[in-house]
Amino acid sequence: MADKPGVLESVAHVFAAHSVSIQTVRQTGAGDKAELIVMTHSSTESALSATVKDLSNLTAVTDVASVLRVEGAM
Repeated sequence: MADKPGVLESVAHVFAAHSVSIQTVRQTGAGDKAELIVMTHSSTESALSATVKDLSNLTAVTDVASVLRVEGAM
């Protein structure tokens, strides 16, 4: 994703729009690009799928590299 002001807010907005609660965020950057790793609280499959779809449509997001679903208590 682009490493510039407002991008993290737009990403968080997509999660909120689908009622997917963010548990942790890790962002690393190099130059004008950044990598974002997001862990969420429990969510429905449909809400998570819709979130990923909408994230992919953001102009600042270049790629949704992977989604790993973890079930059960952590």
